[in-house]
Amino acid sequence: MNPTAELPRPHGEGPPVPPMWQATLDAATLGQLFADLAASAEVLSVQGKGDPRRYASADPLTLEAARDRLASGELAGVQLRYRFDGHEWADTLLRAPAGFRLVRCRLAAA
Repeated sequence: MNPTAELPRPHGEGPPVPPMWQATLDAATLGQLFADLAASAEVLSVQGKGDPRRYASADPLTLEAARDRLASGELAGVQLRYRFDGHEWADTLLRAPAGFRLVRCRLAAA
Protein backbone atom coordinates (compact mmCIF):
# COMPACT_ATOMS: atom_id res chain seq x y z
CA MET A 1 0.00 0.00 0.00
CA ASN A 2 1.48 3.33 -1.02
CA PRO A 3 0.82 6.45 1.04
CA THR A 4 -0.70 9.37 -0.76
CA ALA A 5 0.29 12.92 -0.03
CA GLU A 6 -1.12 14.72 2.98
CA LEU A 7 -4.02 16.82 1.80
CA PRO A 8 -4.07 20.43 3.04
CA ARG A 9 -7.31 22.28 3.69
CA PRO A 10 -8.31 24.98 1.16
CA HIS A 11 -6.73 28.32 1.97
CA GLY A 12 -5.07 26.81 5.06
CA GLU A 13 -8.38 26.62 6.95
CA GLY A 14 -8.52 23.99 9.66
CA PRO A 15 -6.11 21.18 10.38
CA PRO A 16 -4.60 19.18 7.52
CA VAL A 17 -6.29 15.97 6.49
CA PRO A 18 -4.34 13.03 7.96
CA PRO A 19 -2.20 10.91 5.63
CA MET A 20 -4.12 8.28 3.70
CA TRP A 21 -3.15 5.09 1.92
CA GLN A 22 -5.01 3.36 -0.84
CA ALA A 23 -4.84 0.03 -2.61
CA THR A 24 -6.91 -2.27 -4.77
CA LEU A 25 -7.54 -5.68 -3.20
CA ASP A 26 -8.62 -8.93 -4.84
CA ALA A 27 -11.16 -11.21 -3.12
CA ALA A 28 -8.48 -13.32 -1.39
CA THR A 29 -6.68 -10.26 -0.02
CA LEU A 30 -10.00 -8.80 1.14
CA GLY A 31 -10.65 -11.99 3.09
CA GLN A 32 -7.16 -11.86 4.60
CA LEU A 33 -7.68 -8.23 5.68
CA PHE A 34 -10.84 -9.17 7.58
CA ALA A 35 -9.11 -12.20 9.14
CA ASP A 36 -6.16 -10.04 10.24
CA LEU A 37 -8.48 -7.46 11.80
CA ALA A 38 -10.45 -10.16 13.65
CA ALA A 39 -7.23 -11.68 15.02
CA SER A 40 -5.11 -8.60 15.76
CA ALA A 41 -7.19 -5.42 16.11
CA GLU A 42 -9.71 -4.02 18.56
CA VAL A 43 -12.66 -3.39 16.25
CA LEU A 44 -14.58 -0.26 17.27
CA SER A 45 -17.27 -0.11 14.57
CA VAL A 46 -18.29 -1.77 11.31
CA GLN A 47 -20.85 -0.04 9.06
CA GLY A 48 -22.14 -0.86 5.61
CA LYS A 49 -22.95 1.33 2.62
CA GLY A 50 -25.75 -0.12 0.54
CA ASP A 51 -25.74 2.67 -2.03
CA PRO A 52 -22.64 4.61 -3.14
CA ARG A 53 -24.61 7.89 -3.10
CA ARG A 54 -25.58 7.60 0.58
CA TYR A 55 -23.81 7.75 3.92
CA ALA A 56 -23.00 4.54 5.74
CA SER A 57 -25.81 2.93 7.68
CA ALA A 58 -25.94 3.56 11.42
CA ASP A 59 -26.74 -0.12 11.92
CA PRO A 60 -23.61 -1.93 13.16
CA LEU A 61 -22.38 -5.11 11.46
CA THR A 62 -20.02 -7.87 12.50
CA LEU A 63 -16.75 -8.19 10.59
CA GLU A 64 -17.94 -11.49 9.14
CA ALA A 65 -21.27 -10.07 7.93
CA ALA A 66 -19.57 -7.01 6.44
CA ARG A 67 -17.02 -9.16 4.58
CA ASP A 68 -19.70 -11.51 3.23
CA ARG A 69 -22.12 -8.75 2.19
CA LEU A 70 -19.35 -6.70 0.53
CA ALA A 71 -17.96 -9.72 -1.34
CA SER A 72 -21.45 -10.78 -2.53
CA GLY A 73 -22.29 -7.29 -3.83
CA GLU A 74 -25.08 -6.73 -1.30
CA LEU A 75 -23.09 -3.74 0.02
CA ALA A 76 -21.34 -1.13 -2.11
CA GLY A 77 -18.89 -0.39 0.69
CA VAL A 78 -17.89 -0.89 4.30
CA GLN A 79 -16.41 1.50 6.85
CA LEU A 80 -14.26 0.01 9.61
CA ARG A 81 -12.81 1.75 12.68
CA TYR A 82 -10.33 -0.09 14.84
CA ARG A 83 -7.32 0.19 17.13
CA PHE A 84 -4.07 -1.46 16.12
CA ASP A 85 -0.48 -0.92 17.18
CA GLY A 86 -1.40 1.92 19.54
CA HIS A 87 -3.29 3.94 16.91
CA GLU A 88 -6.88 4.32 15.77
CA TRP A 89 -7.52 3.60 12.10
CA ALA A 90 -10.40 4.05 9.65
CA ASP A 91 -10.65 1.84 6.58
CA THR A 92 -13.16 2.40 3.80
CA LEU A 93 -13.65 -0.50 1.41
CA LEU A 94 -15.60 0.03 -1.82
CA ARG A 95 -16.49 -2.37 -4.59
CA ALA A 96 -14.50 -1.52 -7.72
CA PRO A 97 -14.27 -2.98 -11.25
CA ALA A 98 -10.88 -4.56 -10.45
CA GLY A 99 -11.79 -5.83 -6.97
CA PHE A 100 -12.12 -3.71 -3.86
CA ARG A 101 -10.72 -0.24 -3.24
CA LEU A 102 -9.24 0.28 0.23
CA VAL A 103 -8.65 3.77 1.62
CA ARG A 104 -6.93 3.72 5.04
CA CYS A 105 -6.46 6.66 7.37
CA ARG A 106 -4.64 6.78 10.70
CA LEU A 107 -6.77 9.02 12.89
CA ALA A 108 -5.28 11.73 15.07
CA ALA A 109 -5.01 10.97 18.77
CA ALA A 110 -7.89 12.39 20.78
